[in-house]
Amino acid sequence: MRQTEVGGRPLNVLLTGATGVVGSALLPRLGAHHVTCLLHETALSAPRVKTVRGDIRLPCLGLSRSEFKEVCTEIEVIVHAAADTSFGAAPALAETNVAGTQRIIELAREAEARLVYVSTAFSALGADGESSAPAYARTKAQAEELVRASGLSAVVVRPSIIVGDSLTGHIARHQGFHKVCGALMGGHLPIIPLDPTRLVDFVPQDVVAEYIAGLLEAESDRTDLWLTAGSRALRIDEMTSEIHAAAEELGRPFPATRFVEEEMYERLIVPVFLKSLPEEARRLIQALAEQLTPYLSVRHPFPSDVAKLPDQRETLRASLLRWANANGMHARDTSGAVR
Repeated sequence: MRQTEVGGRPLNVLLTGATGVVGSALLPRLGAHHVTCLLHETALSAPRVKTVRGDIRLPCLGLSRSEFKEVCTEIEVIVHAAADTSFGAAPALAETNVAGTQRIIELAREAEARLVYVSTAFSALGADGESSAPAYARTKAQAEELVRASGLSAVVVRPSIIVGDSLTGHIARHQGFHKVCGALMGGHLPIIPLDPTRLVDFVPQDVVAEYIAGLLEAESDRTDLWLTAGSRALRIDEMTSEIHAAAEELGRPFPATRFVEEEMYERLIVPVFLKSLPEEARRLIQALAEQLTPYLSVRHPFPSDVAKLPDQRETLRASLLRWANANGMHARDTSGAVR
C-alpha cells in the first residue's frame, strides 16, 4: 500500500457527496489538501477544487477506463459521504448505499488509498437484517460489512442525526428531523407516539466535519469513529420543550404536545382517534410512527468519541430558528404583523 504522509504536506483527497449535508460542511475544512469531488447531478462551485462527473452506482464510477485510472493514480484518501438518505424503497437505497460503496471500495483498492466511510450510528438497527428495521439502516449496515471485509485501511464514521451548524443552524438540506421539529412548531403534531424519556441523539454538522477532517491529519489504527451526543443527548420531552420555547419566541405558541405509549397508539389512537384528525396531522403522525421513530427514540446512549460537544439546547435552537426563517415562520409583533 502507498504510504500516506500526514502533517507534512497536503493530501490528494477524493470526496463523494460534496453537495450533501456532510460533504458541504466538510469541504471548507479541506482547504489545505488537493481535493477532487466526484459529482453526479448537482453542480459545485468551489475554489481550488477539481470536479469529476460520475456515478458511484456504475462500474468505474461511470468514468471511462482511462479517466478511472487517472483518478486512481492521483488520490491517496477517499472520503465517501455520498448516500441515499431517503425513506424510499430498499432496492433503490441499496443501489446507492450498498452497490455504490462496493464501487468505492474497488476504487480504493486499485488506488491503494485510505478509505473514510461515512455511515450512521443507526446502522445497528439493520445489522441483523431484520425486515422491520428501516431500509436505510439496513443498507448502511450492509455497506459497513463490505468495508470491514475489504481488507482496506479504512475507518467507519458513525454520526447520529446531523443537524445544522451549532452557531448558525445552516445546513445544506433540511432532513426528516427538521420536518418533525417544524411540524411541532406549526402545531401540526398534537400527538407523539413515543415514550417521552427516550433519547434524541443529534450532532451539529460542524462537529461532524471537524472530526472527519481530523482523520486526514494523522495516521491512526482506529476502525470506527462514533460522532454522537451519547450520554449528553436530550430526552424527547426536553427537545419538545425547546421547540415550544422557540415557537413562543417567534410569537407562535402552540398547545402542549401529548405523548402516548406506542401500545396505546396502536390499540386506541389509530383505530379510534387518528381518522378524526386533519389530514396533514394524520399524515405526519403516521410518518413519525412508521418511519422516524427508530431515529428519534434511542433507548440507551450511543457510544461517543466526541470529547467536546456544543450545548445541545443551543444547537437545537439554532437549527429551529434557521428552519423557521427558511420556511417563512418569522416572528410577529404584538399587533400580529410579521417582523
